[in-house]
Amino acid sequence: MIGALLGLLVAATDPCAPVTLAPSPDPESAALYRKAGDDERALGGVETAAVAYRAAAALDPKDATSRKALRELCGQEGTKAEPFQAGLRQMDARDWQAAAASFKLARQSNGDPAAALLEGICDYHLGADGAAESLLKLAEARPEHQDLARFYLGLIALRAGAAPRASALFAQASANPTLGVLAADLSRLARQDARLVLTFVAQAGYDSNVSLAPAGGTGSSGSGGGMTGGSMHGDGLYGLGASALLRPSGPSGPYVRGEGFLRQQLQLGTYDAAGVEAAAGWQLLRGGNGLLGEYAYAYSTFGGSPYLSANRLTGAGWLTAGGLTWSARYAAQLEDYRSATLDGFSGVLHHAELRSALPVGTGGWVGIAYGASRDAANLGITSYTEHGPRLDLRLLISAHVWIGALGGVSWRAYDANDSSIGVTRSDSYLDGAVLAEYDLGSGWSARGSLEGRKALSNAPAFAYDKLVPMIGISWQKGL
Repeated sequence: MIGALLGLLVAATDPCAPVTLAPSPDPESAALYRKAGDDERALGGVETAAVAYRAAAALDPKDATSRKALRELCGQEGTKAEPFQAGLRQMDARDWQAAAASFKLARQSNGDPAAALLEGICDYHLGADGAAESLLKLAEARPEHQDLARFYLGLIALRAGAAPRASALFAQASANPTLGVLAADLSRLARQDARLVLTFVAQAGYDSNVSLAPAGGTGSSGSGGGMTGGSMHGDGLYGLGASALLRPSGPSGPYVRGEGFLRQQLQLGTYDAAGVEAAAGWQLLRGGNGLLGEYAYAYSTFGGSPYLSANRLTGAGWLTAGGLTWSARYAAQLEDYRSATLDGFSGVLHHAELRSALPVGTGGWVGIAYGASRDAANLGITSYTEHGPRLDLRLLISAHVWIGALGGVSWRAYDANDSSIGVTRSDSYLDGAVLAEYDLGSGWSARGSLEGRKALSNAPAFAYDKLVPMIGISWQKGL
């Protein structure tokens, strides 16, 4: 991530490098850079003026004035002179120590804020965060360097564990078109890395098949069917959710979390659901690698009556190698259904998954996973083994918008013959979802999703289709 940003930075700071147009024109920002270039040129700041003119030319392809000024300045001896240009070459070679020394000489010779900015970035890479912060704050005072200075000040705050301050700095830096997508994503990630993270979600939508009934009629639910069967009904719904995550030592260390949800149907109240969950665990992070262990207790109601009490143990680990992130997860959940008619479903549910994820673009990924579950329930006709692959994708398409997609197939085989349906049940599931989220600022986001499932079964009563479109809003705050 830093390497990609550095490439943009070096290109943007070498005034005589070929001008690369920004992904989207921004004439208003270009006018600000052009004015900054005029002001610096009037004061004799040749290098800083050239940097500002180059930024203006990149943001506005029609800005002939900035291009002319840039050509004139690139012909002046001051722009080509050492040690500033030497520092750029050393920075490009990742020789941070030598580059910092060169930029220091350039800064001391003419007080150039561009040299202060680059010296501060070099100090950041050398781990000298105190010196880097002082220099970056000097550069932050100049409009043409403000966004990049705040970006690196955000990285320093993040490394110091000050996630809320880092999130705020990244959010400010995201106003820059060049930094926008990366800075906005880092702002969201920093908000999630705070010691206390509060989240609230409100959604509304429509469920095309609340009862999971087969299309075109009614069917017997069978003793292993639970709620499946009966007439097919669609209904509107709304949902609320809230959670709190406390990590006293930061992302690496012990944590506790609590969450609750409410899902209400507009007409079919017998399908209303609500629940709470509390968990405690420990997460150990080392660079791109990590381990996690957690205990959780969950309790839920269905149709206004007690439904499920569950104790769960989870272990997970992940590592990054060769540009891929590999992860493994296992969970065992002891389930106690609180209704006599559902007691046969009680037992231990095991689930394991292996996953590999590849970064895509800035802040995106594509992942592929294979999961397997074993539900060792009290009755053979409710016990099953299920497995299958899953693909997930996340893309940041702008500083404020991300989109995602999920898709998977799974195969489920039950243990025993169900005399009420005359077969040993065997099901297949095709699942998919598309999601989008728009960052509204100040922790608020608007979201939309469309989820679907097609269930196939050797018992016709358990074959069904389901679509659930939802829209909603969420709020998240890191403290």
